[in-house]
Amino acid sequence: MQALSTVSRKADTSPLTVVLGRFVADVRAEHLPSDVTRAASLRVLDTLAAAASGVQQGTHLGLLALLPGDGPSPIWGTAVGRSLRDAVIINSAVSHSTYFEDGCRYTGGHPSSALIPAAFALACERGVCGAELVAAIVAGYEVFLRLGRAIYPSTVERGFQSTAILAAPATAAAAAVLLRLPADRAAHAIAIACSHGAGLKMALKNAGSQPLQVGRSSEGGLLSALYAAQGADGVPEVIEQGFFKAYAANARADLVTHELGLEWGIGQTYLKMHGGCRGNHAPVDTAVALTREYGVVPRDIVSMDVRVDTVTLAAEVAAPANADQARFSIAFSIAVRLLKGDAMPARYTDATLQDPQVRALMARIRVSADTALDAGFPDRRGAVIRVCTTTGNQLEYALDRALGEPEQPYANDDVERKFDLTAGTLYGASADRIKALAMSLPSLQDVKALNDLLQANPT
Repeated sequence: MQALSTVSRKADTSPLTVVLGRFVADVRAEHLPSDVTRAASLRVLDTLAAAASGVQQGTHLGLLALLPGDGPSPIWGTAVGRSLRDAVIINSAVSHSTYFEDGCRYTGGHPSSALIPAAFALACERGVCGAELVAAIVAGYEVFLRLGRAIYPSTVERGFQSTAILAAPATAAAAAVLLRLPADRAAHAIAIACSHGAGLKMALKNAGSQPLQVGRSSEGGLLSALYAAQGADGVPEVIEQGFFKAYAANARADLVTHELGLEWGIGQTYLKMHGGCRGNHAPVDTAVALTREYGVVPRDIVSMDVRVDTVTLAAEVAAPANADQARFSIAFSIAVRLLKGDAMPARYTDATLQDPQVRALMARIRVSADTALDAGFPDRRGAVIRVCTTTGNQLEYALDRALGEPEQPYANDDVERKFDLTAGTLYGASADRIKALAMSLPSLQDVKALNDLLQANPT
């Protein structure tokens, strides 16, 4: 691998925006390791699957009505297009709407929905090749993940949603690559964007409206890069003197620059095969493992005691009143997976929530915090489950992490199957071609070849 030449921070007292601007301006696909470019391609396909899940559930309809007008940028999985800015808002929000996209346990955020829709739309507008889009996505991920590590979990403890907070500077970084901004302009793009990410953790209590804060923050990052390209300046010290002070009590600036340009974070994000909040997934995987290990079926369960860390419990909706709240219900997610065979986003409906079998099993599941699990957070974000059976057996099972984390990643075939299950009915005969082009993204001469398929067989 050829290391990026401009990111050394030995004895460097430059503001972080300047360091990141130099890094972003120097990112080239041909300098990236092959596993990094493959990870970017896989996350594009995964994001399209997440967006398709949102369209299948109609989460795009309100925003389409709110942001009318035709435009050249497609709203994925539909027959319509919008302006660049509106397409970024809608596709980003919809990609986040069923919480089916990737994420990172060290940031508490979801980089793909935060920046891939914007990078893809801008790449199509500018007619760039797939390799340039890959470079932009990788650069955006680094900014997202490094700033996220620096402020997490303090930012969540302060009440912010890290995905929305990080979406703006990450999108600005990705856009800077596509706009081919020099290092000083890229630095200003990131600096301006630090003021344009906004989102509250409490908003997650209503999954119907919360994704808009991610879409708007991504749009803010795009506008910041375009503004910087016109010559607008940001404040170079805004990360140290503003962003960190606002969003964390103990920000770690060293985590932003450590091995920058030498180590790449995109392959360290997790991928999902269940719907709902990531905090639900370790409990779901633990419950499945327990039932398989001991041959337990739902009717055998008298009670189930689920223990999680306190951060996970903070997002829990113990008694969901509707499908949106069910996305944050550990009991609902476990019950659906054990009774229905999967916990895909399509299961998170009002009808399923009212299913008598689901309600009966949920009533036998108790979720609580175990401070012992906090000791390993966020490196470990697991669950411990104890089950009492009708025969009087007391069973226990524990997992350190949900499946799909880098320690136990899903295979490419798993993600392609996820795309088939969520997007097959939207794209029909084009689905296989979309998969092939997404997975060969670094070699595409023009990303429009993929873009043109994303309005095929719309609903």
